[in-house]
Amino acid sequence: MVWMRTSGLPNFRKLWGRIESDLDSGNYTVRIQDVYDVSSFDGEKHVVLSTANALGGDNTYLGIAYLVVGGITIMLALVFAIKGYFYSRKVDNLHYT
Repeated sequence: MVWMRTSGLPNFRKLWGRIESDLDSGNYTVRIQDVYDVSSFDGEKHVVLSTANALGGDNTYLGIAYLVVGGITIMLALVFAIKGYFYSRKVDNLHYT
């Protein structure tokens, strides 16, 4: 099912499998059967062994960026709320006839 999803970027990774236990150091042999030819659009295939956390990736940059932007947004919301409370404009009731 993962392989059928369209990628939004030109460079992407699609999970094929998961190793649930630790690997011992050493040499490993991986046999790959190429059943989908990518040479017609100059595509490439690679095998990547990577670590992952509960959020799915090893890179925490995106999570930190979301927290920083969220914190800045909350601070600005508080500043504008305080400004609006103390420095609100008084509007006279204008009656048009």
